[in-house]
Order: sequence, then structure tokens, then C-alpha cells
Amino acid sequence: MILLSQLAGEEKILYSRFRDAINAARLKNQMKFIGFLDIRQQEILKTTALSEKFSSWRLFGGFPEAERKVAGFFPDYIDWEESSSSLFPVVPITARFREQDKLSHRDFLGSLMSLRISREMIGDILVGNGIAVFFVLNQAVSPILSEIKKVGQVGVHFEEGAKNLELVRPVITPLSGTVHSQRLDAVVSFLTRLSREKAQELIRQEWVKVDGQIRTDLAGMVEEKRHLSIRGYGKYVIYSFDGITKKGRLRIAAGHYQ
Repeated sequence: MILLSQLAGEEKILYSRFRDAINAARLKNQMKFIGFLDIRQQEILKTTALSEKFSSWRLFGGFPEAERKVAGFFPDYIDWEESSSSLFPVVPITARFREQDKLSHRDFLGSLMSLRISREMIGDILVGNGIAVFFVLNQAVSPILSEIKKVGQVGVHFEEGAKNLELVRPVITPLSGTVHSQRLDAVVSFLTRLSREKAQELIRQEWVKVDGQIRTDLAGMVEEKRHLSIRGYGKYVIYSFDGITKKGRLRIAAGHYQ
């Protein structure tokens, strides 16, 4: 649960930006966009919108499974269902390079930010063999296409669009089973297939993040729709806790990003 009164630094500034955008949409009938937001920032937005009793907002990252997303704030006259995501200033870019040249997420992010493009202008970066697809705000497209010729020491050709998104789209392996409770240590134990004691050690070492935030409270509850990152094991999403078995254990459905 995000406590807005406890926000500080950049998060407090972001909270003010959310409120300004809400007021612009509500009082001036203006569309406003802020992003790309990470998972923690998206949670701050959700809490802010609830606090302000504002419902005409959406998140969009370029494709359904996107982690980083742009926030859109809309006047009441906007028909979201009809307009769909085309209102968002999100543009996909495809990069092609030789398959024998291995490039990573970090390589592409470094090249993009070397153009003095802020992190907020860059969404998900999906890298495969000889191809990468990433999403940026529309004002970043021109410098990327005209100025970047290499990523690291590798020659790369950029083009607008994402015709081959399926080649780099993240694969999520479904996981299902039971846990003793929604406690963080129980959930981490289930996801990693480690004992409860070893899962607790990962948490104590600050190797577990929930929605981008390090969590060290072993008995803290994990809610549905949360994303967990566990160092050495990867990223997970919790879909649901649904029903109790005859032995009193809680059913869990989750996914593991491959």
C-alpha cells in the first residue's frame, strides 16, 4: 500500500505531476501524458487517482505484457473504448543486427541514453537474436533513427514499427500450486522451489523486490497482480490466490517471465 504522505524526493515530485495532470483533464478538458513509468510509479499513480476520485486515466506500454507504461489522463468526453491506445504518444522501433553479434538490454539502453534521452522516454526493450524491439515517446524517434548507427561496437539498422514483435515478446510460463499463506516468505518459497528458510534468507539479503521495491518483511502479505523480482531466479507475476484445499492450503496462480 502506497502512503502518499510519506513520499519524498522524485516520487513526491511525480505525485505532484499526477495531480496536475488530473486537474488539467478534469478542469480544462486537456489530455495529458506522463511516462514511461516503472511498476512502483504505476502504483503511486493508482493510489493518487483513487485519492483524487479520478477514473479517466489509463496505462499503455505498447503491447499488453509491457512492464513500463505511459500514463494517460483524459477528459470525460474521450471515448476510451473507441479511441483505444492510438491516443498515446508511444512509438515502437525495431533494431536489426547480425545474429552472431550478441546485444543486451543494457547495450540498447546505454546507446539510447547517450543521446540524452531521459529514462522516462524509454519503455520496454525486448532483445532477441539479431533483432530488438523497444518503445519510446514520439519525440525520441527522430534522434534515434538519425543518430544511432551502432550499439556498442555492433552496426544496427533502426526502423519505426514492430512487425516482428512476436520474435522478442516475453514468454510467461504458468505456475500453479499451493502456499501456506500470502506471506512473502511463503510466496518466495513457492516461486523459487526453495525451503521456507532459504526463501527467508533471500529476503533478508534484500534480493527480493515487489513492484520494484525491496521487501524485507518476511510476514508481509503479497497481493494479487503484484510483480516480484528475485535475484538469481528472475521475474514473476502473481495472478491470483483462489480457494482453500482440504488441507487448508491456499491455491496460487503465477507466471514466470522467461
